[in-house]
Amino acid sequence: MKIRMRRDYLLGILFFSSLWGVSEAILGGYLYRNNIPFASAPLTVVAFMILTIARCYFPQGGSATFMGSIAMLYKFLNTPFFACHLLAIFFLGLSYDLVFSCSKIKSKAILSLVATYLGYILFAFSITYIFRYHFWIEEGLQKIIRYVGISGTLAALANLMAVPINFKLGQILKNRMMNPFEFKSGLATGSLSLITLALWFLGVVRWF
Repeated sequence: MKIRMRRDYLLGILFFSSLWGVSEAILGGYLYRNNIPFASAPLTVVAFMILTIARCYFPQGGSATFMGSIAMLYKFLNTPFFACHLLAIFFLGLSYDLVFSCSKIKSKAILSLVATYLGYILFAFSITYIFRYHFWIEEGLQKIIRYVGISGTLAALANLMAVPINFKLGQILKNRMMNPFEFKSGLATGSLSLITLALWFLGVVRWF
């Protein structure tokens, strides 16, 4: 039983984190390549949508941070190296974990708002005052306020609606369909495994 559950958990985590990594590589690559303003906002919304559906299946504490770490690796393999982008992914996963796992608030909208701002604040202060990335140091607190106040607010307002909707969607999928991450659900599990392997195969090949 424990072995099966562990396999189910790992497949689910790998599948959802791969989707997150793909969104960062493809959508993020497009947004940053074309210098789209406030590019982090739509990426954050997509990440929270994925994390919310994943949480319906895997509510264990630490899962979002785990997925963030794997998504970081996928982005690293598929896009030019920018440490700040990778760090932002990690803090989004960590913040989602901290807020949704530790808070007793039931409102998914409020939790998404807090988690979004927390992720932006942790990243902005860390990249500026701990890792001291020159691009952030030059403008200092003004850049932090602008980043959290504008990009963070855009992402938070979008997540205010997106997260509750995706939570309901996740609950519907979980309650009305066979769990595709359980290895007894043959075709569904095989399909998700194949998709996950294909995404990583393409990512590794592209890196080489």
